[in-house]
Amino acid sequence: MIDSICEITGFTPLFTEVLLGIYGLLVFFTLLFIPWNKVKPSKGMHEIVLRVYSWWAILVLATLMFLLPTSIALVGISLLTYISLREFLTKLSVTKHFRSTLFYIYLAIPIQFYIAKNGTTYSFNSFLPVYMFFLIPIRNILHGEYEKYLEFNGKVFWSVMLIVYGFSNITFLRHQGNIETYGGEQDLLIILIVFLTQINDVLQFLWGKTIGKHKLSPTISPNKTIEGFVGGALTLSLLTFSLSNYLPFDHAGEAALFGFLLSVFGLFGDLNMSAVKRDLGVKDMDDLIPGHGGILDRLDSLSFTLPFTVHYLLLRGYL
Repeated sequence: MIDSICEITGFTPLFTEVLLGIYGLLVFFTLLFIPWNKVKPSKGMHEIVLRVYSWWAILVLATLMFLLPTSIALVGISLLTYISLREFLTKLSVTKHFRSTLFYIYLAIPIQFYIAKNGTTYSFNSFLPVYMFFLIPIRNILHGEYEKYLEFNGKVFWSVMLIVYGFSNITFLRHQGNIETYGGEQDLLIILIVFLTQINDVLQFLWGKTIGKHKLSPTISPNKTIEGFVGGALTLSLLTFSLSNYLPFDHAGEAALFGFLLSVFGLFGDLNMSAVKRDLGVKDMDDLIPGHGGILDRLDSLSFTLPFTVHYLLLRGYL
């Protein structure tokens, strides 16, 4: 079966094996959590069911991305980034005299993704945090306005780093993530990071519901507990240990450490977006997906785990 799928799709055997495993696990979660929510509904379980639906959308979109020609896939992920950035920026109170600067903010998307595909590691990691850091205030200074100058610069620069830089790591990994010992399995690494990030949410929810007693961040996300975080992180560590043959690390112990750290960054990605929404006074970043919020509401954890993955690989010398 795997050989037939590989022949039709052009996927590698390892990628196909993992992809089928993820689809199978998602079917299991669908059959588990949706009836669970109907029998014993709760706010937390409702959130998990919403995430299960969003996982289906993410997995189908990811599969299509890997099936499509790389140029079309690049346009697709750039478009999702644009929609996500627009979700964020429309929630900000941008005064009229700063609105012309937004053109340059959106222009940063195609430039960053072009660099992610064709540029150097230096240019990828410096265009937004360095050059856009200069460009945004310079553009506003030349405009001659100062009212809410600091607020606009800070919020807009933060949104660019969180969304544009965060999601462009997918393109960087796919086109420049050539790890010698990994045999060119960049697509496999991407799908695993997406899967591990999403499964981390479930693990922390389940552990929190089972043994959670102490609130982790009661003012930002009251449902998250210390026990849920620790249980989820340790379980994800065991999962990456068992999946070490599919990950690009030298030994299983490092795969386990990576899983633990990924869980930490996934948690803070989630909490970060929760804090942003509370500060903005909104429940969801958008209503693009009825009942599910916007793209950012579904991909909040990935905004941290994707950059973490790239920089971990760079720091460890794999890239």
